[in-house]
Amino acid sequence: MPKESVEYLLRYRSPKFGAFQQKFKHILHFLDVVDAFGHVSARNPDNASQFIMSFAIAPALATSQDLVTYEIDNATAIQLTFNTSITGVAVPAGFVERYIHSQIYNAFPEVTAVVHAHTTNVISFAAVGVGLKAQMGVAGSVGALTNGTPIFDYDALPVEILPEDAPHNLLVGNVPLGDALAGTFQNGSAVVLMKGHGMAVQGTSVRDVVYRAYYTMENANVQSMATLLGALTPGASAPAGLSARDASDSAISDEGESLLDRAWALWTGQVDQVPLYTNDLRSQ
Repeated sequence: MPKESVEYLLRYRSPKFGAFQQKFKHILHFLDVVDAFGHVSARNPDNASQFIMSFAIAPALATSQDLVTYEIDNATAIQLTFNTSITGVAVPAGFVERYIHSQIYNAFPEVTAVVHAHTTNVISFAAVGVGLKAQMGVAGSVGALTNGTPIFDYDALPVEILPEDAPHNLLVGNVPLGDALAGTFQNGSAVVLMKGHGMAVQGTSVRDVVYRAYYTMENANVQSMATLLGALTPGASAPAGLSARDASDSAISDEGESLLDRAWALWTGQVDQVPLYTNDLRSQ
């Protein structure tokens, strides 16, 4: 576990950990990364074979009583995180797409937080088969792969993963689909675009993955505008973005703890002023 990650100092089922989990979701809604849909999770800091996310509820409305501890193996619900008397089948229904999270954790032991969002400006890139490339230092984790961020194409899956008689509804609702998504990630980018659907982002901490998801969205805005402006210039070339070295070094520098502290202080201060967000463990 990364010892520098704040949430790993706030032990599992402590009030501070629960408050941190709630802010995670509220901040992503406040920043327009998620809306009524989308979901976020964190690996259990005390048991790497488990992860924590809310049951099926809009991120903005999540409280500590909605958090569920899941096994990474088959995304099975164990118990409500802050009410351990509610276990197994008594746990309210989880997100159908919790397999996005379980299979990313299964494939990448170093990943400790995951965001899945339906951010529309990101969907636009997947729709035309164009991957994102880091256009600014704060989006270094987007990477500078030759073809941009990899794109998960549901319709291109083989029949052994997505049978013809199965629903073709774009939802990652079982282990094989989750494995296929996790297998789409490439070294050099923390992001996978999902055609017709959204994106999946992996991070090394809760604060890191919030930061990455937000600046992936902002990077999409910059890349869209740069593409439009580029069409007006002689030669009409697509924006090259950062070099691989610049993107990698920027991700290391800009995702350091001191800069995450600065961003997190602003974002938590903002959500704490909005009555919609109920953080029932905030003062503990």
